[in-house]
Amino acid sequence: MLNSLLVASVLLSSPIAANVRVIPDTAVVADETIPSTVFVKEKPKDAKDVRESKPAVKVGDKVTLKGRVGGRKEPFVKSRAIFTVADSRLVACNEKPGDTCKFPWDFCCETPESLKANTMTVQIVGADKKPLKVTAENAGGLKPLSKVIVVGVVREVTKEGAFVVDAEQIFIDS
Repeated sequence: MLNSLLVASVLLSSPIAANVRVIPDTAVVADETIPSTVFVKEKPKDAKDVRESKPAVKVGDKVTLKGRVGGRKEPFVKSRAIFTVADSRLVACNEKPGDTCKFPWDFCCETPESLKANTMTVQIVGADKKPLKVTAENAGGLKPLSKVIVVGVVREVTKEGAFVVDAEQIFIDS
């Protein structure tokens, strides 16, 4: 329960809190892992940017989207296979001359409105269609600012800007 409250307080303090769903913490299963088959070596074709895809997608659509892990100071949820991805065209703070931002992947130079329009939540789910109870951070090499292509199914789209994709495949672009 304490973990749920901590995650909820971190997520709700984010300017894009509407893009992340808080899932109550029951028992965290220590041996749950992300299947290695989720991470693919072959680059998926025809990936679209998050921003251009977001307005047109519907729940149930199969999508292939590209971006970079980020959009928040802590883009990975600690005890769930959930993370945020920002549009690949956003410029990270460390890419701006003279910027010394401590967390360049949070794209703090962007407005909250821009972050809302340019981000999505990615979750890796089990057979029960619930996010796996393990962090996605470092899985398959995922880290803040990793360039990724996510192939999956749209789980949720709301007027408030939430855009959630259940990942079937993740390609980490070097």
